[in-house]
Amino acid sequence: MPALTPSALPSKTWLKRLLYAHTTEFVLIGLILLSVLLVLLEIGSNPDSIGYSQVLHLQAGLTVIFWLELAARWWVSTNRRRFYRLYWVDILAVIPFPVAMPVLRLLRLLRLFRASVLLNRNLGRFAPALALGIGAQIGLLAVIGVIVLTGALGLYLIESSQNEDLDSLGKTLWWSLFMLVGAEPIGGEPETPWGRAITLMLMLGGLTLFAVVTGLVSATMVQRLRSAMEFRTMELDELSGHTVICGWNRNGAHVVEEMLLDPEMQDHPIVVVAEFTETPEQALHHLNLSNLYFHTADYTRIDVLQDINIVHAARAILLADTSRPRSDQDIDARTVLAALTIERLNPAVYTCAQLLDRLNDVQLKVAGVDDVIVPAEITSHMIAASARTQGSVEVLAELLTVQVGNQIYKIPIPPSWVDLPFWQAVDWLKQRQDALPIAVEVSQPERRTLVNPPSDYRLAAKDQLVVIARKMPEIIED
Repeated sequence: MPALTPSALPSKTWLKRLLYAHTTEFVLIGLILLSVLLVLLEIGSNPDSIGYSQVLHLQAGLTVIFWLELAARWWVSTNRRRFYRLYWVDILAVIPFPVAMPVLRLLRLLRLFRASVLLNRNLGRFAPALALGIGAQIGLLAVIGVIVLTGALGLYLIESSQNEDLDSLGKTLWWSLFMLVGAEPIGGEPETPWGRAITLMLMLGGLTLFAVVTGLVSATMVQRLRSAMEFRTMELDELSGHTVICGWNRNGAHVVEEMLLDPEMQDHPIVVVAEFTETPEQALHHLNLSNLYFHTADYTRIDVLQDINIVHAARAILLADTSRPRSDQDIDARTVLAALTIERLNPAVYTCAQLLDRLNDVQLKVAGVDDVIVPAEITSHMIAASARTQGSVEVLAELLTVQVGNQIYKIPIPPSWVDLPFWQAVDWLKQRQDALPIAVEVSQPERRTLVNPPSDYRLAAKDQLVVIARKMPEIIED
């Protein structure tokens, strides 16, 4: 049987996901650090020494890679003005200055700022709490590194030929570091105007370093977290294929937890928008929050939904919002209003809404909402089923979580399975993938689900199989 593969993604969407992938960003961090090392080797080496030309060629190759990376980011950017505002330092840092102007090649060091941003962003993947704690310190180290290296290399280029106190790269590195920490010269002094200007820069940096460190130490975790969230908010308009959760209640943490722990959705960002008085990171501190964004705003407004890029979202979940005190009728009314707005802005989005009153279901169906959940009804059904079958609730509990055992998956029908009897699909999937089909979702003439269909039911081209399995089944060729 043929392989079941996802439809080809649009080129811009695919490239954007590649650029923001964790592996790509870690590779970029390594290349930036290598580029900084090459600057040190290039300036600190004799042009006639062995390997000098190889250093130049390798630096040129890295410059080409950085230009291609920035060109790709420019191409996929939906807001060119924002691109230039975010990446002007990176563009300046990769301008190919000639070898005869080595001082200008110190601009390569500016990319250390980008490396610190990428490192801070990806640190949350492995240690979210650590990322929140040392994020600002990483930025501070990047600033110190740029100042120290710029001062050391600049002094070496300007003073080494006429000042024996600064005639080696080792001496200028120690001079630069001591000036930054002590804010005063350490033996000798520069003899040229440009050397004195660099010394003044280091002294001013040293005077402000103490105040900056003191501010970081005294800042609270809440303040650092707020700064991180404000930085993320600026990136919301760049998201695509993400999940939007509108509203928040005590079930919200469980919804987010299930989605973040699902291996199939680890690389899909989640945006939670509600009128928070305080964002609920504490309830989710045990999770990797690098792909979770909180946006404090009224999700019933069109401009707010546009800010979180609802047009390019893949899923929208509307929770019965209790972030502010409201009556049940007002809560459902806001859910209906938001659903109408979302379906109008993005008719292709999958929408799931939580209602407190089933009577409001009609309005959501008219709006085009795919699924409507009334928690009170679901709870009643589970209690009744448990009493009737005495223990079936454990089966339902396992199927409804990704954290243990089997889950429910949905897979499309491959072309060679069209007109295949349902029982043959059951036999193939159970024997080859240890998956058990339990239903067929029929899309024509309207979407409906046939639970436990007849064994001779013939699968159609646009049908989808609903299966129980421990991981997503893959239909592969025999």
